[in-house]
Amino acid sequence: MGLTDDILTILFSYHDGYRLMRRKLSGASPFSDGRIYRGFEDASDSAIRVTLSRLKKRGFVENKKGIWRLTKAGRGYFANKISLFPTHSEKTAKRNPKSIVISFDVPEIHKKKRDWLRAELLCLGFEMLQKSLWLGPAPLPEQFVESLRKLQLFPYIKFFEAKEAEII
Repeated sequence: MGLTDDILTILFSYHDGYRLMRRKLSGASPFSDGRIYRGFEDASDSAIRVTLSRLKKRGFVENKKGIWRLTKAGRGYFANKISLFPTHSEKTAKRNPKSIVISFDVPEIHKKKRDWLRAELLCLGFEMLQKSLWLGPAPLPEQFVESLRKLQLFPYIKFFEAKEAEII
């Protein structure tokens, strides 16, 4: 997701002033399920201000007394955008041990799909070993597998079974 999408997501889920929102973006989670946007903390204050200004000109956000909120148009735009990429926020980590490794190499032309995949893996209880190598619980939820199929991501993904063994 780009900066615009990240800001819309946060304003959709978190309603408070800009400074507190910025503080939350730098590490603390503004979401009830503990999600944070990795890499977003690198966005400069000026980039965020410019993006908010552009969103305001498009009629997607408004600023009243220092509090940024989504407008009705912004909520509609955001709802259409998130419906393109389904979410599977049910965490399986507590139920199953981490026993699957997922490796992927999604081309740059499909960047939004790649970002969606990373966000979903986090929600499913996976931990990032490298940006395109993840360890997590198996089996994968059927809805998630179906979404991979619909988004045509299978050609770019490899699945490996992981077993803990004493090597040393």
